[in-house]
Amino acid sequence: MPKLSTSAYITIFLTALFITAIAATTYSYYGIPHPTNLRILHTHSEEMVDKIVGNFEKWYEKEYGQPIQVTAIHTDPQTAFEKATSIVREAEAEIWWGGPLSLFEKAHERLLPYNSTVKDAINLTYPCPLMDMSNNTPHWYAANLYGLGVMYNEHRLSELNLPTPQTWTDLTFDEYQGNITMLDPTQSEFMSPFIMLMLQSKDWEGGWEYLVTLSALIEQYDTNEHDSALKVSSDYLPLAVVPDSYAYERRAMNISQINFTYLNGTILQPNPIAIISRGTYINEAKAFIEYILTPQAQNTIGKYLLPARENATTIPSEFSPFDPRFPQIYKYNETLQGIIGDYYKTWITQRHDQIINSYREIREANKTKDANSNATYYFNLAWNNFTYAGYYRNHTQIENLYNATNGWTEDVEPNVVEWEIASGEAYNNALINAKKSKEAAKNRHS
Repeated sequence: MPKLSTSAYITIFLTALFITAIAATTYSYYGIPHPTNLRILHTHSEEMVDKIVGNFEKWYEKEYGQPIQVTAIHTDPQTAFEKATSIVREAEAEIWWGGPLSLFEKAHERLLPYNSTVKDAINLTYPCPLMDMSNNTPHWYAANLYGLGVMYNEHRLSELNLPTPQTWTDLTFDEYQGNITMLDPTQSEFMSPFIMLMLQSKDWEGGWEYLVTLSALIEQYDTNEHDSALKVSSDYLPLAVVPDSYAYERRAMNISQINFTYLNGTILQPNPIAIISRGTYINEAKAFIEYILTPQAQNTIGKYLLPARENATTIPSEFSPFDPRFPQIYKYNETLQGIIGDYYKTWITQRHDQIINSYREIREANKTKDANSNATYYFNLAWNNFTYAGYYRNHTQIENLYNATNGWTEDVEPNVVEWEIASGEAYNNALINAKKSKEAAKNRHS
């Protein structure tokens, strides 16, 4: 048998070493369980998401026989939208959870359609959409629901000797002057339904009278919903108009004295969850969608937010959103939301200081308006001017204008300028006539 050279031994040794390394690597990869991955962009409290993620990891390993490692990234809705729709960089996540429905609809082409195994059990007749119904295969599902209402601080209300409001009308009582805060509803897609909520729960003229009066009681609009909630949770103000999630998440954190009420009506909206089509771990993302819709996950969500499934037994509110006693306004028409939002801007947002000043004079004039006929006459003129938003354009005229401008997309600016001029004149006249009413009251014989 020929004797091998030293170089041959070295070659054989290196080859054996290489084969052993390959075998070890193969065993390590296939023989030893390794966690797969999933990345989630979310807009919720980290406390809630951490619990959901922890439970999901256990559920996944039990269902699929291998571990999974989840990375949850807290962000804001707009940033999540931009990351989900970007085409110039690699996707940073597979799941997008949280944000107004409008953003998910804009991102429709970048979301992966997926038929959940529980899709057929979702209530399609529920007034609030619980999944995407624009296609046979949904691009999103409602992970939870949210509605508008009032977050209140019981301790602060007691200190100021103020009652807890029971209806939306209660908020316009003079005793709440300077004690209410909110974000300008035209500056947030979460808050924008507030305008339609008031217009649909009252008649057109009454709704605008309410919106203008409420604006007069708010000294300054907030920059975002977090600021509104912080003012109440920190004892600075007793009342804030916010989406319920801002109150429920704080209540779940055991912040004392914080409560929330939908008063006598609210509009529920879906808080969607979707799969980002450019993600890497798509099967894992599908599994997370399945898990979020389970009773287990919905009950965890229900400790912090309104659940989106009827089979959830844990809820943060007095009634389940699927209970007939829940104060939901079922006929919510959002078609005109854009044009009405611009009408609100010109008549309320941009005239906020004028509204406050004219209302202050009107309140003073109200004390003496019955002194004589002239005082009454000028007071009525002042009030008619103050509430002119509901009469300058009625509901039918707004609908006709919406159609004439091709869904409020053409020739918008001339109408907005017209409204700006009319609103400025109306509140100025309200101020002048309120002062005239006060002056007339001084003359007993007028």
